[in-house]
Amino acid sequence: MSLRWKLAIGTALVAVFAAGLHFFVGYLSFRQAIEDEIQSELRRWGQAAAQSVVFERGRPRLASGDWPWLGSGYTLGFRVLKDGRIYLEAGIVPDDPGPDWARAERAIGEGYVLELYLYVGEYRRALSRQLQSGLLTLPLAAALAALLGFFLAHRLLLPLNRLARGVEKLSRVEFPNPLPEPRGEDELTALTRSFNRMAQALKEAFERERAFTRYASHELRNPLATLQAQLDALEAGVVPKEEALKEGRQALARMRSILDGLLLLAREPKVALEPLPLRPLLEAAVRALPEATRKHVALELPPDEPWILADEGLFSRTLENLLQNALRHGEGRVRLAARTEGDRVHIEVQDEGPGVPPELLPKLTQPFFRGGRRAGLGLGLALAAQAVRAMGGELTFQNKNPGLLAAFSLPRAEVEDV
Repeated sequence: MSLRWKLAIGTALVAVFAAGLHFFVGYLSFRQAIEDEIQSELRRWGQAAAQSVVFERGRPRLASGDWPWLGSGYTLGFRVLKDGRIYLEAGIVPDDPGPDWARAERAIGEGYVLELYLYVGEYRRALSRQLQSGLLTLPLAAALAALLGFFLAHRLLLPLNRLARGVEKLSRVEFPNPLPEPRGEDELTALTRSFNRMAQALKEAFERERAFTRYASHELRNPLATLQAQLDALEAGVVPKEEALKEGRQALARMRSILDGLLLLAREPKVALEPLPLRPLLEAAVRALPEATRKHVALELPPDEPWILADEGLFSRTLENLLQNALRHGEGRVRLAARTEGDRVHIEVQDEGPGVPPELLPKLTQPFFRGGRRAGLGLGLALAAQAVRAMGGELTFQNKNPGLLAAFSLPRAEVEDV
């Protein structure tokens, strides 16, 4: 049995139980109210009947005057008995009282007993009609509750069905589009939101793994081929041992650099954002450069010396890669500048080179993209873009004629009493 039917049947059972309990309590209360009303009427009319009986020479008779039961709208009668013998009878006394008649007795003196009969058929029928309507209402309530439960189950299970299909796709390494979140802020909304985040994280991890495999197989082919060629040449005695070892070491060093860079790209960096003063970070990035190239960097700092919300390690890695790229591939001086704009701090690295063709700008952050430039692995800008993205920014490139401008922004940290 599907969960939808279980919810529908469960809702119907709960509705029947609640309606049945409500009807049972209501029926008992109504019946008790009717019984109390009947007993009250018996007492009232018994007293009235007793007051209309007088005794003459020890025998009962009706007193002259108005009799209260006449024109009252009630059907009733009474008789006076003594030792089982009827001495007086008035009103309507049934020969065979059934459930539609209520009976009461009371002593009226001198050994006589007044026996009162009150017609209560309307009360009994009202009670019976309530019982019948309740018994007819219960199946209707069950049917309506089942329909409502089926509808609610459909609405409630719709997000779960989407989640089930999404999980099934993930099990086949197929990444679904983000699932629509149900309205409201309930558990299903939180579950759907968590699933979307998980699916996106798995997709990114899978893409990193696939990119790692693709890039590794492509980039390691040349150094491996070089190493194999040197070993074959050494074995054949074609090249001297010293030359073969030198070329082999260079190939191994390149392979190690490629693998280190790929591992950095394949792992999502751990981010610990904290308020950091911008000036010391920029000055440290310039000091870390070789002394020969350090003089080609012009540092421009904003007068207000802002603080940024960043990860110190990722920020330093970003500046290092951007500065090395500008110094290696650009010309003239390199400008490292910062400026504040609202609640963001913008960092810019600009060289004075020829820039890059506009169609190549989107490819600059692709791993191993070199665009015909000078030697290098082509991983620096990819690592810089990954670090900026992890800190909540975006690395962009723009031709400035002359030079290439690399820029990103980070949140400005509000620090008091620094």
